[in-house]
Amino acid sequence: MKDLNKKDHPLYRRWKNMIDKCYKEKHKRYKFYGAKGVRVDERWHDFKNFVYDVDNHLKNGHLLYEKGKWHLDKDVNGGKLYSLEKCVVLSPEENRRLSNKKLSKEIIAIKDDTQILFESISEASRQLNIKRTNIRYFLRSGNACKTTKYKFIYTSENSCSDEVNSV
Repeated sequence: MKDLNKKDHPLYRRWKNMIDKCYKEKHKRYKFYGAKGVRVDERWHDFKNFVYDVDNHLKNGHLLYEKGKWHLDKDVNGGKLYSLEKCVVLSPEENRRLSNKKLSKEIIAIKDDTQILFESISEASRQLNIKRTNIRYFLRSGNACKTTKYKFIYTSENSCSDEVNSV
């Protein structure tokens, strides 16, 4: 591949975005990647190596040539490093599902002798009509909501008994 033509290569924008969101503080997604310690394997800093690995070693790597139809994901096998060993090719739907699952943490709302299990802060917010930011505050502080009297805890802090109702 000639260096002059790399910007025309179908994988160039995907590679450049991966590099930039991990290393350029001005990139709009840096706060979710580089600022959280996500890095790119040294080998993939060279675009030619990235293309070679996608073409010859990455399972289903050929799918990444279909613009917008497939994602290169680092989270399934490792989390903080874009590399041949850690990355997989996923559909956008599967990537979103895995991202949402990672972000959702079950919580329990407790009021008197009643406990209600919620799949996420968002679900509790909708069902109880309490702002998500307030629920996050109550989770961190351990305080109960003054208006509704609910106290919130993550399920990992409490073993759910039979009296927990699923919503």
